[in-house]
Amino acid sequence: MLYLVSDASKPVQFLSAGNLTNEDQFLHAKRTIQSYELISVARGTLHIQSGQRSYALSPGQFVLLFPEEWHFGTQPSQGELSFYWSHFQFDNAKGRLYEEAQASALFLDESHPRYILPETGTLSANSRVNVLFVQLLDLARRLDSLSSTQCSYAQSTLLLEVTHECFFRHHLMQQSKKIPLGIADLMEWLQLNFDTSLSVAGIAEKFGYHPSYLTSVFKRYSGCTITEYLNRQRIRVAKNLLTSTPKLTLAEIGTHVGIGDEKYFMRLFKRYEGITATAYREAFSRKPLNR
Repeated sequence: MLYLVSDASKPVQFLSAGNLTNEDQFLHAKRTIQSYELISVARGTLHIQSGQRSYALSPGQFVLLFPEEWHFGTQPSQGELSFYWSHFQFDNAKGRLYEEAQASALFLDESHPRYILPETGTLSANSRVNVLFVQLLDLARRLDSLSSTQCSYAQSTLLLEVTHECFFRHHLMQQSKKIPLGIADLMEWLQLNFDTSLSVAGIAEKFGYHPSYLTSVFKRYSGCTITEYLNRQRIRVAKNLLTSTPKLTLAEIGTHVGIGDEKYFMRLFKRYEGITATAYREAFSRKPLNR
């Protein structure tokens, strides 16, 4: 897989963004553009080809399209389709393409900030990428004199989040050399099972630890308690659902992320985000749409 790498010491140049929604039979037009385009699918499946590479992107997957390269739909979508898109350029330097091993080495070099973007990938269940897309779209609809600058910084934040997402596992593997294998396995298991009803006692029994010992050693290596770690995963996913699924009630979202008590979910959300879940949803409910 190829990775686009560029200097991140300055923001990229934001051009445009939107959220395409279609009820059925969407087929992407054949075209070339002069900018990069990032597409992240929220619902349905997008069939698209760029150059000689063909993709079938399902929810949670993204693709990066390159300038001056033909891209087009390969088959119509079946049922509802929704994806976020943004166009951008690099202001201070052109991006260069690297193979994965070279890109990984650059990511671990913390002396110089870089955008490191794979041509395609799958986001984690608690990814912040689509939340940042919604925030970008909210800024894009403003018409004041600062909106263009704000959008460029928001687009840059989005790209840096994709960079972090794609290399997080590699970085975690490096860090896990310092973490006991059982704790590293537990952290990964919690990221996959945050949406179920869990207790420290039950988790300790599953992984063969005494609850008090597990609580102590987990905090030593993660910097937080197991409950705190779980809640952070749950709130991150809840933020995605609040901005991408307007039909879901707060109670349904709470249940979806493993919190069956609606009032407790609302209190927890406000504790972590500083505003209520309702206010968070309303703040990013208006965004540009295209069909």
